[in-house]
Amino acid sequence: MEEHPPRPGGPGIPGRGDREDRRGQRPAADRGGGGVSEIPATPGYTRQVAEFVTRARVDAFPPEAVERVKLHLLDALGIMLGAYATRHPVVDGVLQLAREAGSRAEATLVGAGEKVACADAAMANAVLANFLDYSDGHFMGGHINDRLVPVCLAVGERSGASGREVLAALLLGYEVYIHLAASLFAAVEAASVRLPYFVVVGALAGAAAAGRLLQLSADQVAGALGLAASFQLAGAQYVHSGGQEKDICPGHEARRAVISALLAQKGVLGSADILEGERGLLRLVGADLPAGGTADLGRRWRVTECYLKPYPACRYLHASIEAALQLRAQGVDPADVESVTVTTNSASAARTCYDIRSHVNAIFSHPYQVAVALIDGKPDLPTAWAAKLQDPRIAALLPRIRVRTTAAYDELYRHRSLSQPPWPAEVEVVLRDGRRLAARVTSPRGDPGVPLTAEEVEEKFTTLARRALAPERVRRVRETVRTLEAVPHIGALTALMGADLG
Repeated sequence: MEEHPPRPGGPGIPGRGDREDRRGQRPAADRGGGGVSEIPATPGYTRQVAEFVTRARVDAFPPEAVERVKLHLLDALGIMLGAYATRHPVVDGVLQLAREAGSRAEATLVGAGEKVACADAAMANAVLANFLDYSDGHFMGGHINDRLVPVCLAVGERSGASGREVLAALLLGYEVYIHLAASLFAAVEAASVRLPYFVVVGALAGAAAAGRLLQLSADQVAGALGLAASFQLAGAQYVHSGGQEKDICPGHEARRAVISALLAQKGVLGSADILEGERGLLRLVGADLPAGGTADLGRRWRVTECYLKPYPACRYLHASIEAALQLRAQGVDPADVESVTVTTNSASAARTCYDIRSHVNAIFSHPYQVAVALIDGKPDLPTAWAAKLQDPRIAALLPRIRVRTTAAYDELYRHRSLSQPPWPAEVEVVLRDGRRLAARVTSPRGDPGVPLTAEEVEEKFTTLARRALAPERVRRVRETVRTLEAVPHIGALTALMGADLG
């Protein structure tokens, strides 16, 4: 692969003298003083990422990327409001903890409508954004809008940012997230020890977005990345145990992102070579520096590679859900089903749980999700699991569903890419009269190849938001996001986030 030298700029990334902050001043690093060092002749990889974040020009962003990130923002707002309306103990617990912190009123708790400290709001809102497992993601791992939207809203509200500035920070956060995930992806996949790298990538991208909103210099953003990289390794045992660390993990990332950026603003800086250093993140997972460094940043806007979920369940289950829905549409009567076989790859098959004891179990259970799809004709929120299991039809069908893997599906998974999604699955039913019917889904709805339309995303938002907001408030939120570039203060959006129902 051709090597590309590090570059201090690129399309849409101006030189140091071209950028002004929202007060019409050049950033602190440009004004001199304060002990901030000049850009080195050959900046390291971490520094290149920081320069991209601080120098990217809003007027150079592709319109399609801006419109796309608006949909991801609207999607996250709906999910947070829908989660708030469940009044689940996890949701109520994190909101109460944020209130009890008793610090300054800086940023809004979605649903509750109260203001708390910026980092506490980011944490609580990130938990809400992840709780229903309805958030977006990228095929190289992890969810994104449940981490980044809460950070951008909280820091934007605290700093008095405009809607345009919040959109810019959010879009840049997406690009940093996907770029870093791509840098780590191959090495982590090859490792014998499974590292949940999205845990640290979410915090790094969040710190970058927060740094943009706080108008930090490149030195400060690099230092914030160094701080944000001090992360927890909780693993993903919740896939099997149903533990609630799954819900809380994004909150930790969002809080760490905010705290890292705020500390950097005050001169507390982490390692400025946290990515490429001898004991940095890339070395930790055995990854090489990207061949082109950060050459793709500002040239290839990868938010368009993200999926948006049509179903509130683990993305690895969506092809199975969709195949089951196709069979139901073909006239399969669950009462006539003798057995069901789901064929998929080993990574997806690991999401198999018959003993459903929590909403987390429901999110990661092929048998549960396929049974609900066949019987109800649509998935439901994971918090409905207890009521669903009271349905004798679902209870009877669950043990008749088995999940198997094949070498062919595993090979497809190993070579997954944008053109070869990692999620294909086949569902076969054997009817009591001996007939066999099957449906196969290669790429489930929401993927870049079969994207949800803007209208579908808005309908998803509306359905979720109406659990917490009156119809007129829902309309106002939707319209505010559509025209966010013209909103002078992001508080005009967050002020609409307090529930007025229930």
